[in-house]
Amino acid sequence: MTFKIKDIIKMAIAPFFVFMISYYLDQFTVIYRTLEWPNRLMHFLGGVSISVPIYMVLKWAKTNKFISTSSKWLDFILIIISAMCVATFWEFHEYFHDKFFPGPFLAQPSVDDTMKDMIMGMLGSIMFILGWWISGFFKKPEVPQVIVKSKKKGKKS
Repeated sequence: MTFKIKDIIKMAIAPFFVFMISYYLDQFTVIYRTLEWPNRLMHFLGGVSISVPIYMVLKWAKTNKFISTSSKWLDFILIIISAMCVATFWEFHEYFHDKFFPGPFLAQPSVDDTMKDMIMGMLGSIMFILGWWISGFFKKPEVPQVIVKSKKKGKKS
């Protein structure tokens, strides 16, 4: 299995839309400056959306035998840790944006805000995992059925 353009688009579409909605709300509305919940919601959706490509890369790596995990719980932990790494880099981005491109409103007004953002991203990743689990992730693999062909009795000479 190799990554094709359609696979890359599938991986990028969810995070791209969450980013664009967040960017629109931040740049063209005052909703982020007047209400706290839209920012929390976008970080939650960011955690969900970034878990999609992480899951796809994990599936690809397992299919191509780059990694082997025997436990679905380990897969869950890998997805959560990977999503938290992305959330951490996103918070670094917000911090450096405030430092080097200061504007009238800060993306990182406090450590409390950073922690809430990261917790919401983690909860979003956990929600993705719960959805994955509910959709049948823990189904036992089907046992291949053995088809036994009976020998045709031929005429004896």
